[in-house]
Amino acid sequence: MWIAGNVVDAAPERGVAGWVGERAVWMVDAAAERWRVVSDETGCRLLVAGDCYASSAELRAGLDAVRCNDWRALTLWPGSYWVIADDGTTHAVLTDVCGSRPVYFTPWQGTMAWATKARPLAELVGAPLDLMAVVARMTCPTVPEVTGTETTYERVQRLPGGHALTIATGRLATVTPYEKERPSASFGEAAQNLRSALAMATTRRAWGVERVSADFSGGLDSTSLALLAARSGKKVLAATRDDPVSGNDDITYAKRAAEHRNVEHLVVTNGENGLFFDRLLEGPRTDQPFSDATRWSMRSVLHQRVLEAGTDLHLTGSGGDAVLTAPSTYLADLVRPTWLPILTRHASARARLRQWSTSKVIKEAIRLSRVDQRQGLLQLADTIANAHADDDMKRTFSLSWYTPLAVAGWLSHDARQELVGRARLEGEKQEPGRTALSVRRSWDELREFGTYQAELTAQLRATGIPAHAPMLDNAVVRACMSVAPHQLQSIAIQKPLLEAALRDCVPEFILRRPTKGSYDGNAYTGVRRNIATLRSLLDNSVLADYGLLDRATAKRHLARIAAGAPGRFASLEALIATEVWLQTEAAGRNHATWRRTPVSSHA
Repeated sequence: MWIAGNVVDAAPERGVAGWVGERAVWMVDAAAERWRVVSDETGCRLLVAGDCYASSAELRAGLDAVRCNDWRALTLWPGSYWVIADDGTTHAVLTDVCGSRPVYFTPWQGTMAWATKARPLAELVGAPLDLMAVVARMTCPTVPEVTGTETTYERVQRLPGGHALTIATGRLATVTPYEKERPSASFGEAAQNLRSALAMATTRRAWGVERVSADFSGGLDSTSLALLAARSGKKVLAATRDDPVSGNDDITYAKRAAEHRNVEHLVVTNGENGLFFDRLLEGPRTDQPFSDATRWSMRSVLHQRVLEAGTDLHLTGSGGDAVLTAPSTYLADLVRPTWLPILTRHASARARLRQWSTSKVIKEAIRLSRVDQRQGLLQLADTIANAHADDDMKRTFSLSWYTPLAVAGWLSHDARQELVGRARLEGEKQEPGRTALSVRRSWDELREFGTYQAELTAQLRATGIPAHAPMLDNAVVRACMSVAPHQLQSIAIQKPLLEAALRDCVPEFILRRPTKGSYDGNAYTGVRRNIATLRSLLDNSVLADYGLLDRATAKRHLARIAAGAPGRFASLEALIATEVWLQTEAAGRNHATWRRTPVSSHA
């Protein structure tokens, strides 16, 4: 489903109106998701769409918030959903806190049209591709100072997570944050809030349908959610992918966890199409590029068996790493006179993990704690300017507030210089002295994950899987982000906040699992098996044809990874996924998205 609104003199094909008249709202393929509308005699209107578990009475009470323009109050119900509110003079559209419910907007007929997909808006206004925006997001996905709110289409902007787009009569449209980005709770309070939020997220979903399935990797996130649903009394089909190519211990943990009551365990091997990059060109088309498009077939092998067994709702653990862990820059927060023993313990653990010296990690944390936002962005500009194709060989440890993917070294000189200019310009705008950026950077990374999740959910649902990601519900995100980033890290437990929240709900051997599954074997085998397709994509690279990518460098890195040598696999995935999207887009758009005649309103 996608939604559009405030589109003057046009309506989407197959659209059903949420409401008609001025600032009309249209739902397309409306049966795909739940949506509800409430209104009153004053003309105040409220629409929620997606996984919103508010009662009818709660929705009606939400009209008071609409009249007061209290947008945040409309995001406090359980679930993950879009909000469209209209009080007769002000029209507001809200994405969720992390941005997994995307909203896009573009100038149209003297106002601002919006939609929950970018492509329909691009078709509406005839917007061409913005290849530099594509390169910026591929290279610096977690740096909004470089990517801005741009999308793959010129003039089509993205609303950041935790923001509202407001369109008032006689005024310019504005984008304003509704979410506070600062820690506000103790660790104990956050754990209790997380416990309540996850219980609500799983129970409301499980008991709203007949058949529940779940990813059940044996890892902390998906396994915990499945067991919470089973604990509520609902039978859960728990699907585990057995990946002998990678040789991790996920399957061992999954089999043991599946002994829980109400769990029916389904184990699926990789099969014929279960590797990275398999059936690469056959995946469902997404609205925007996203890196995990290269893994769609691997997921599909598992989910096809789930569909054969039957499901009405499928739980995934997606988003758990984004909300329950912190980037390594959290070490800078530990640089305090009285916290030296804590810093030493964390630095030692990080050093052992990466085979670095503890003293080097401590020195880097101290250095980073003195770097402000201005300096960080200028350092990013220098990093991109000096990126080289052989950076794969450099494994020295350093901490930076802003880090590009290694694909920066594969770009053309002109493309790198454009990114350098963006980073330098934004850096020079900043006032010196703003340090302690870990909270800001955690939100940046979370919201980038939201953009990823939007496309992943769309792709999964296009294959027939009714996928849900409770870890990204507003209440769950708020609970996790209410503590300082360093409180999400422990030298003994992978995810201490999750462990504290669920310690008597989920088995201890899961919450305290010391290992994390790796799929390197699958990834490298997938590259070798699909090397001809990958070479062809680079031979026909859109970015290279437009002078933005050094084709020979990219092909050299592909060959290196195919030979089994260590390489920057994340950069290769990002590039390949981007090229698949661009080459599919170049094949043509659907120009029958919009029409000029009205359609019937929602009863």
